Amino acid sequence: MTESEDTGRVTRLVEMGGRHIVVRQLKDTQVMLMAKEAQLITRKDIPNQRKLVGVTRLMEILESAIVQESDRDFVTDLNVQGKLELSDLLTVLTSFSDEKTDEKPVVRRGRPRKTAV
Repeated sequence: MTESEDTGRVTRLVEMGGRHIVVRQLKDTQVMLMAKEAQLITRKDIPNQRKLVGVTRLMEILESAIVQESDRDFVTDLNVQGKLELSDLLTVLTSFSDEKTDEKPVVRRGRPRKTAV
């Protein structure tokens, strides 16, 4: 993977379907919406029509991360041909997850409060 800047957002080069594609990092709000839609489509009490809306939204968000239109068309064609794997789409999300993952959280331990007797 390589990094570059694209309209103020970090981009990475990932392999998808045997081709290198430039993807931009999703915004936190997009990731939150994806999580919400993913949760809805797995629930049994949600109508199928609403689940289809959720799947469409998920695909649209993932496709919005692909920088170049020709690459978006390529990924869409792979999907139509049945050659697109879920793992290919997940590279859009996981390609940015390696930042600061080795750091351990800081644990602060204070002194116990003294109580008045």
